[in-house]
Amino acid sequence: MKKFIFPMLLSSLIISGCSSNHTQEAEDGHEHAEPQQPKLEYKIGSNDWSVVTALTDSPKVLEAYQFAVEHPEVLDYMPCYCGCYEEDGHTNNTQCFVDSVHEDVAVLDTMGFG
Repeated sequence: MKKFIFPMLLSSLIISGCSSNHTQEAEDGHEHAEPQQPKLEYKIGSNDWSVVTALTDSPKVLEAYQFAVEHPEVLDYMPCYCGCYEEDGHTNNTQCFVDSVHEDVAVLDTMGFG
């Protein structure tokens, strides 16, 4: 019986210590935020794809981003089947590569990196 009392007491102290620490962090406002994805911006027509090549050396990934930026009219009609609709709200293949376009700047989505 004594063999089980010490481990039970120790585990209950650890569990209660962890839960009170989390509550204290939440009350102090020191909870850690999830890391944000880098903002990848491409100036349309510049042919400067360093935002993509800095993250991958795959020529196929680079070609996919180039095609998505230059031909959204094709990918807009291609549904995506990877499940990103539930997580990110993507309704077509363009949105897996291009998050938004503002004037001449395309903000790229990181999903195309795989």
